[in-house]
Amino acid sequence: MTYCAVCNNATAQCCASCNNAFINNSSGLGLRERKRARTSEVIHVAAAELALERGLDAATIEAISDRAGVSTRTFFNYFPTKEDAVLGIDEVAVSAELDRVRGCDGDIFLALFDLITALFEATGGGIKSDLKRDVIRKYPHLMTRQMVRVAELEDRLCAIIVGWLVTDARFAEQSEAELLDEARIILGVSLATVRITMKKWAGDPDPATGPPASAAPRETYERAIATLRTVMEKLT
Repeated sequence: MTYCAVCNNATAQCCASCNNAFINNSSGLGLRERKRARTSEVIHVAAAELALERGLDAATIEAISDRAGVSTRTFFNYFPTKEDAVLGIDEVAVSAELDRVRGCDGDIFLALFDLITALFEATGGGIKSDLKRDVIRKYPHLMTRQMVRVAELEDRLCAIIVGWLVTDARFAEQSEAELLDEARIILGVSLATVRITMKKWAGDPDPATGPPASAAPRETYERAIATLRTVMEKLT
């Protein structure tokens, strides 16, 4: 079930009552969580739209709050900076995403990419991806900020990766310290590959060829990981 991001009506598409955006509740969020996700999404969309319309400098916290219909105090309950609001990085939503129990079915790199993508999309269920891409395309330094924020979660991400490795027979003889070192290497390689993927995803279209071919980030990531494995085979 999906819910309007403004009036909370249940709806399968944009709300017919107020013609506003919707949030996905496929994860079974409760009313309180839906309300938080809804408010976070409204602030994020307001911030991103203002940054595109007026420029990042002119998209002040006061202007964002006014467009979102919230107080500046409420703004800071969701985002520590306007840059985080523009990107939609809600720390509470990110923490909740990290707390979800998730397994790794086979390819650890793809499982980790899906987790990192979930962190990117934690606010409001990941809608408005085109809007976020437009913002990153116009202000590429924000992508670096987003990657830095994910890197700051290294300890929690590595703990998740270690949990995956201990169930993998290939790592059965490894000590806890060895598993942690290997988790850090896997994370580092994955973050570098995600950065390349996101650059392609947010890259300017080539007028000669039309829109970027990397419209699907996961497919681009899969190709990048395949290239990495080919290179590693050649080097070993």
